[in-house]
Amino acid sequence: MSMTQVAFLSKANLPTKTEIEEMINALGYDFEILVDVEDITELKEFSCSINGKETFFEIYFDKTTDIINDYDWIKPDITNQDLAISFVWGADFAAGACIGLISIALIDKSQAFIYYLDDEMKYSREMLLEDIPQFLNELENQNTGTSVDQKQKANLGVSKRSFWDKLKGVFN
Repeated sequence: MSMTQVAFLSKANLPTKTEIEEMINALGYDFEILVDVEDITELKEFSCSINGKETFFEIYFDKTTDIINDYDWIKPDITNQDLAISFVWGADFAAGACIGLISIALIDKSQAFIYYLDDEMKYSREMLLEDIPQFLNELENQNTGTSVDQKQKANLGVSKRSFWDKLKGVFN
């Protein structure tokens, strides 16, 4: 199963590889883009590392209209954004963390709007900042095969699954 997150922004404000790395590292993360191009629109696959863990995901650049024609619920938000960047990844917490961090950089530099298409969800910068530590914690727990969060919820008898729980279910 794959997941898709899309950023809508003005292409004129698209940050370079170096700008993205600097913005993410300024947030306190050890982040590196593992490709030798400054213009990220030249990429079809995005390789990077977060806290020493290498990962990759698919990346697509489209006209905004090509995406919003299939997602009416996004149309009211889009005004002068002429570029849609789709991030597609599978069961990889490192990729999820990197995509979240790149999305934060796109918000900061380009005033991008970020959407998780599978659940018709719009992300704010704050929501993304909250999710990153959860992705990184789950990445660490992947090595042990146990999620502390899953144990806690089992003990509490929580039956309603949040968006984050659904997302973790894809990875486990």
